[in-house]
Amino acid sequence: MPEALRVSPQALTTFVDDVRRYGQLARETGAFFLTAPEHRDVTVVALAGESGIERAYGRFVIGLPAIDKVFSYAEKRGLQVRAMLHSHPRSAFLSRTDLQYSLRVRGFVNAVVPNFAAPPSSPADWGWWQYYGEWAVCSPAIADPDCPSACAVTFDAEGVREHDEH
Repeated sequence: MPEALRVSPQALTTFVDDVRRYGQLARETGAFFLTAPEHRDVTVVALAGESGIERAYGRFVIGLPAIDKVFSYAEKRGLQVRAMLHSHPRSAFLSRTDLQYSLRVRGFVNAVVPNFAAPPSSPADWGWWQYYGEWAVCSPAIADPDCPSACAVTFDAEGVREHDEH
């Protein structure tokens, strides 16, 4: 099994805070983790924005224009989209919709954060799967204080916007 992704605690906090914000509105949300090719350190946390993104209780959909924006952003910077993370109201599992519509690319990681209104901060408490022709349970990302800080961006159908702190 490949080595787990490494992510800075600051980047995890940014993502978990976003999950909590939408979860307290009873809406799912998500993000992508980007890394350099063949590396496991997360360098960008791309949070889902608003345009071209659908959120509801039990529903999170990223439209193709928004997916195009984040993948183009990654390509222009020599990065790759390595993992998709999204929240669920209660349990961490791959729903029938997740199984049908998630990106099914060899080695791609899919993570589900449970209890979206009060999400656990540790990736070890989330569900993690990797695709190798089918989804298989994999090691969770590692919160590593020695991992370089990741840039936070927001993406949607309108583009990718870096956060002010970076």
